[in-house]
Amino acid sequence: MNRPIFRTILLPVLLAVAGSLAAADTMTILKGRNPGYAGDTLVFLSYSNMVSFTEREVGRCAVSDSGLFECSIPLAETRHIFAHLGVYNCYLYAEPGMVYNLQLPRKREKSLQELMNPFFEETAVHLNVKIEQNLRSLPLPPLDQELNFMIRAFNDSFYPYYYKFVIEAYGNQVDRKELNKAEKEIISAFDSLPGTYLHAYINYRMGLLEHYGGQESSQKIIQDYFLGRPVLLQNPAYMELFNQVFKDYFLAFSEEHPNLRFPLVVNRDMDYSAANSILKKEASLVNDTLRELVLLKGLYDGFYDGKNIPSSMIQLLDSLKNNSSIRYCRQAVQDIMHEITKLLPGYQPPDFALYDSDSTLVHLSDFRGDYVYLNFCNSFGYYCVREYEYLRILYERLQGSIRIVTILVDDSFNDMKQLVESNNYPWIFLHFSNQPQVLEDYDIRSYPSYFLIGPEGKLILSPAPSPVENFESTFRKISSGQ
Repeated sequence: MNRPIFRTILLPVLLAVAGSLAAADTMTILKGRNPGYAGDTLVFLSYSNMVSFTEREVGRCAVSDSGLFECSIPLAETRHIFAHLGVYNCYLYAEPGMVYNLQLPRKREKSLQELMNPFFEETAVHLNVKIEQNLRSLPLPPLDQELNFMIRAFNDSFYPYYYKFVIEAYGNQVDRKELNKAEKEIISAFDSLPGTYLHAYINYRMGLLEHYGGQESSQKIIQDYFLGRPVLLQNPAYMELFNQVFKDYFLAFSEEHPNLRFPLVVNRDMDYSAANSILKKEASLVNDTLRELVLLKGLYDGFYDGKNIPSSMIQLLDSLKNNSSIRYCRQAVQDIMHEITKLLPGYQPPDFALYDSDSTLVHLSDFRGDYVYLNFCNSFGYYCVREYEYLRILYERLQGSIRIVTILVDDSFNDMKQLVESNNYPWIFLHFSNQPQVLEDYDIRSYPSYFLIGPEGKLILSPAPSPVENFESTFRKISSGQ
């Protein structure tokens, strides 16, 4: 789908992106008032990359007793900024130099069940914002030309059509005439609106409609939307379409070019230079940034897909980091390496700082030099309650050889304290509440879950067997070097 409106914005977008890479950070201020958050700390985040979607803190601020807050965020370019506020994921598109007044939703914390549910999804809320000032002394845009207002208006128009045509495409032949008419109707209201970021966002949302609603092939979408186009690393619409059309790209590329023996190059030879050279022959991947982004995604997907050798993917990611001249890709590799290795044997697991039943803050690193049998449990599940007694026996039999640490996922700290005191459990209990992220860090999907960590602070067994699965004999063999 090639439209004049989108062709005309490519040069300005390219110039804007090039300019943003050289620009110094400009302060953007997020402020507002909501008494429901009084005493809280608001943490604002952004994705350091939109392949692994690793979150990075970009600013934080305390909320006063009256509910006032103000947070300064350094920005070099327009970015998608968000905050996890209880059951909500609140977001906005922030431009450098703007002072935004935010309307936060009524506070609602996650329940224990929601915290424990690995499949719970926060409700996305595109915040209502008002620009109060431009710190760069530029005129303020009219309300109906503010970026968040325009993107929200576009999405309200776009998604009903999108869902309609996607559903129809799966059951019927695509009505090309009707789809073209709908696309013109969607775009017409936004033709004359300003903003290169907005028009790029619209362009790649329309590409998503073409891909799923119009059933255009990934290769056709790559040709129309990525060949010879600027790489928009901070535009969610661009990156969503990128992630969709380049999904399983290594497999598709290998099937199209079997004579290049690409799977052997990446899995057996682990030759980054050769893999990069092979992909460079593809017309759509002559752009270095796009090609490295495709390699990054292919290696990340390949680690999990069961069709590639995980250790080869890790080695090639390390080579990508060492060879890339693109800061974004180097940082993304670092993010991905942390994600995929944090629970692998031989790597250091995520640290934590949690309170024990005596209200002492305990770090995982405090146990360096000892074997640690780490487990996640609660006080109400049948299997957890049953295995506490097996853990007691294990503690007595292995005392002095290993530290047993239970991270308790319960409603309150007092529940943990009462559980430990009433049952006289002799090992260490920690409560998860001051760092609930620990559940995601350890990918906890069931209770109980066990890990064995060695004296050097690296994982030995991930997951580890439970006490009833003969953990004791397994541990004795490991600790004796058998």
